[in-house]
Amino acid sequence: MKRYHVGIFLELPLDVGGGFQQSLTDIIWMRDWAKTAGLEVTVFTTLPDNVAILADLGISSEYLKLGWLDRLFLFLRYLGPFDLLQFALRACAPFEKKLSRAGVDIVYFTTTSNWNLVLYKLPFIITIFDGCFRDSPEFDEVREFAQFERRDIVWRSAATKAAVVITNADELIDMLCRRYAMERDHAVCIPFSPSVYVSRPGTSEEAADAAILSKHDLEPGYLFYPAQFWSHKNHATILLAMRLLRDQGERHTLVLCGSDPGARTAFEALVAQYELGDSVRMLGFVPSAELGALYRGAKALVMATYFGPTNLPPLEAWAVGTPVIYPEAFKAQAGDAAVLFDYDDPASLAEAITKVGSAEERTRLAAAGKQRLAHFAERIDEGHRQLARHLMRLRYRRYPQIY
Repeated sequence: MKRYHVGIFLELPLDVGGGFQQSLTDIIWMRDWAKTAGLEVTVFTTLPDNVAILADLGISSEYLKLGWLDRLFLFLRYLGPFDLLQFALRACAPFEKKLSRAGVDIVYFTTTSNWNLVLYKLPFIITIFDGCFRDSPEFDEVREFAQFERRDIVWRSAATKAAVVITNADELIDMLCRRYAMERDHAVCIPFSPSVYVSRPGTSEEAADAAILSKHDLEPGYLFYPAQFWSHKNHATILLAMRLLRDQGERHTLVLCGSDPGARTAFEALVAQYELGDSVRMLGFVPSAELGALYRGAKALVMATYFGPTNLPPLEAWAVGTPVIYPEAFKAQAGDAAVLFDYDDPASLAEAITKVGSAEERTRLAAAGKQRLAHFAERIDEGHRQLARHLMRLRYRRYPQIY
């Protein structure tokens, strides 16, 4: 008898950062669990480079090429009246046909993919990381070119049409129920976990770490912020806090890594304006294998983002014992394992940076970080058990039999 076939869809590129890293973690869990449950799993990716990245982690995948007809269907799907035409013509989108020909029974989107819109026959599981385009609509990246309107359409479809919605925080489940009338029993909370590259065995060798820091001409003891250059990442508040500290006689080095979707130029202008060029190092996008060393070499992770309620870097910092400085708006994730600050107040951040200079505070934060990771590990295990139960029910409904 045919086995229940889960088609995992990965469309993010590596340089997206946290979303890509969490997708890898989710894929590895699904692959390993499916083997024990008698399910078949195929990973599909729309980016040829991802095939090699996945292979390096022991994950086989198939390149799913999307052409102009796929994109036309997706474009038309944003237009409400197209539903009626598609129903009248019994037209199935090429994207869905490709997955059906591969024998897929259910599609698992590891992100909030807009391709869920074109699925009419295949059920799907979807991941929703946040709803920040509605929490903070003032940022250009969630407003320009109808980005807000398009996201709202995708989120609404994802929350109400998916067989299972995976989130990383209970607050997100509450938000989706409130905004989009999502059925609560369709939701599963699986918190973020540290990147496989940061937690990979053998990454803590001192010589290897020293070589990576030397490659970037870095000395240990810097402030570290791994994030793409978006305006909502709030690099500016960190810079202003450093200017305040310099005026008080404290000098700090800030190391940034991440790709540039468009906000780096404005940040560089601010660096020049406040004459902090000698205190800021911008590494650009760095290989994933170097992240562990960059975290370990840091005096603290300084995460100033406006978007939450959860983020991946604090977990990665906790995994290697690096202190975390984090917005108080996201205290629900951090607990007592971070020094909290107001992300709209550089003075508040300056005080937090000074506070992590205390050896006693650093020791406390390292211990609290390990406890926080243990707490999330239990939540992740429970979330995986819930997802497994959902998949077993969905398998039975597709292929009723005694297992």
